[in-house]
Amino acid sequence: MEKIKIEKTIFRDQKNEPFTWVDIKNIQFEDDDVIQLSWVEPYYSENNSWDGHWSAAVTRMVEETDEQFQKRLKEKERDAKWAKERRYESYLKLKKEFETE
Repeated sequence: MEKIKIEKTIFRDQKNEPFTWVDIKNIQFEDDDVIQLSWVEPYYSENNSWDGHWSAAVTRMVEETDEQFQKRLKEKERDAKWAKERRYESYLKLKKEFETE
């Protein structure tokens, strides 16, 4: 397996007024960066609420770190082992069902 590209947030902010160039001009943009600017509607409930605000985020695809790569490999091995165990359990159930006929 090889390292893959993953999405990384390089900038995130929120404020009460629209974003302008001065808010993001110091970011070292790359050609494929994704810039998301949006208005978040106010929300009110008993347990959670927030005022309306402007939100900004810039994401970039970067190569995963060695640590992230190793974690992904371990997760893939764990998932493969789990899937094999489930298939074996299903096999044993089917074997028992059809041997009795």
